[in-house]
Amino acid sequence: MKQLIAASLLAVLATGCAHHNNVRPAEDGRHYVNLTAETREKAAEEAIDQANYFCEEKSNNQAYVINEQLTYMGSMPEEEYLRNRNVANAVEAAGAGMAIFGRNSVDDLGAAMMIGGGIAEDSMGEPYQINMSFSCR
Repeated sequence: MKQLIAASLLAVLATGCAHHNNVRPAEDGRHYVNLTAETREKAAEEAIDQANYFCEEKSNNQAYVINEQLTYMGSMPEEEYLRNRNVANAVEAAGAGMAIFGRNSVDDLGAAMMIGGGIAEDSMGEPYQINMSFSCR
């Protein structure tokens, strides 16, 4: 079980590589990124990461934000979404600790909590949408 957890963490880290799948280049030099994420912070971070990667790959330059609009598009009120996400994160983290450091049935319960917390998080989707325009300089 502990090896499975370690392998899962490595897979998550490996998939965090930069890319620019959501960049829409424009002929006039004003490019766009449109994406969704599970938090405001992740949306903004992913948008600028993709813009910078695009600019570096295309012209060895850096991205400069022209305009940015971040919107909550969730089906439940934002406060409720944030509360539920925090609970799911706490259950997942507590489960991970129990799975790693627990013995006998405690590590099994921890693994179940960790998986359940992850499923709860994933079921809430990515309700934050960011639309960002940028140029490369």
